Amino acid sequence: MANSLPAAPGQAPRILIVEDQLEIALQMSETVRDLGYSVSGIARTSAQAHQEFAKLNFDAVLLDINLDDQNETEAADFLLKTDIRFAFVTGYDYVIEPRHEKIPLLEKPFTTVQLNVLLEKLVGPGQATGIF
Repeated sequence: MANSLPAAPGQAPRILIVEDQLEIALQMSETVRDLGYSVSGIARTSAQAHQEFAKLNFDAVLLDINLDDQNETEAADFLLKTDIRFAFVTGYDYVIEPRHEKIPLLEKPFTTVQLNVLLEKLVGPGQATGIF
């Protein structure tokens, strides 16, 4: 499997959100859209995440380290192996596995500005929305 298929020219970069807490996932989705990105999907379980990974309809993944109280090191390893851009979004201020230390980490709770900086590092700027 290779990198995800790129967004069409003129289309906002697509972000896949992997987060088990519905309220947080919906809030992240809204903020990502407000920042000018497209949300390709929300996965709330490891199984859903792997189904979404197979679709390759995203440009980057925001991955919660814990889904249903289990560390998602397998998902992170898969994303690393397939060269898919991703970042951890977590309540932890550290990565669990040393092999993931170079993966960007956004600690919850985060601000809109912090999320915007992270997304720009992952996929470049979103489409202008005028919120800043």
